[in-house]
Amino acid sequence: MAPPSTSATHAVLVIEDHPDQRSLLEIFLQKEEYHVIVAEDGIEALKKLDNETPDIILCDIRMPRMDGLEFIRKLRNNSAFRNTYVILITGRFQESDLITGLELGADDCLTKPFHLTELLARIRAGSRVVQYKKQIEHQALVDFVTGLSNRRAFENKLDEEFNRATRYGHPLSLLILDVDDFKRINDTHGHYFGDKVLQKIAENLQAKTRRSDYPARYGGDEFVLILPEGNLESAYQAGDKIRKEIKALRFEASNGAFSVTLSIGISSTSEKPYSNWNLLIQDADEALYVAKMNGKDQLQASISGGYSRAASK
Repeated sequence: MAPPSTSATHAVLVIEDHPDQRSLLEIFLQKEEYHVIVAEDGIEALKKLDNETPDIILCDIRMPRMDGLEFIRKLRNNSAFRNTYVILITGRFQESDLITGLELGADDCLTKPFHLTELLARIRAGSRVVQYKKQIEHQALVDFVTGLSNRRAFENKLDEEFNRATRYGHPLSLLILDVDDFKRINDTHGHYFGDKVLQKIAENLQAKTRRSDYPARYGGDEFVLILPEGNLESAYQAGDKIRKEIKALRFEASNGAFSVTLSIGISSTSEKPYSNWNLLIQDADEALYVAKMNGKDQLQASISGGYSRAASK
């Protein structure tokens, strides 16, 4: 999982019903190299948010159809915009409006008329806050040993992909990968080499899978791999490729070289219907258990009526 970019241009949504002022703000912010989205009121702004995720929103309070306060109320009910920084703009100072706006979730407020330099300073301050929040959120979702997404991030992603697969009728597959006899690796070669094994597997998962696939560390010596639009056959192919490449690696330790193997459990919506993603995990985990019991270094998939094993050589 890559950290959020610190150099990317921030997107600013300008919600202003006065066309001249809206145009002025758009031109000014574009010159400052912001990606600018414009809307004339809250209703149009909500429609724009279906396709855009701005970092900063400049929102007039007094607008027809839907005012700024109602817009903020709706915005903050959507978790996708929890990090968006909202600056309220008002043409007349009414303390009650500003207090209400801040209570609803606005981050800053500005009274007209204002200098564009002051507005720019407030936007830059908001951009720093947004960037900091993104970095903190990123750190909370990353496994510090491998650099992969952690279990929390994986479950968020699986929920998202499962809902998408269900909505559009596309297949979705899940692999759970477990390092065979990992405790013996730690006991024989030390935890440093144990971490090296985990890091090497993580590198392989990142480098040798599709861009749309989603690898993560599930915990301990287990990894997971989400294959959006991947059926059971493609899951077999991906899993066996990873298994063979990891098995071919050699790790040089002071007490001798060693190699590792993986056991892999697979579940797929192309093989069985699932009412929720927790059952997808449960089936992949049970298939992994069968792979372990049947000799390790192999793949097992949960299918209707039992389990199916891929070649383990």
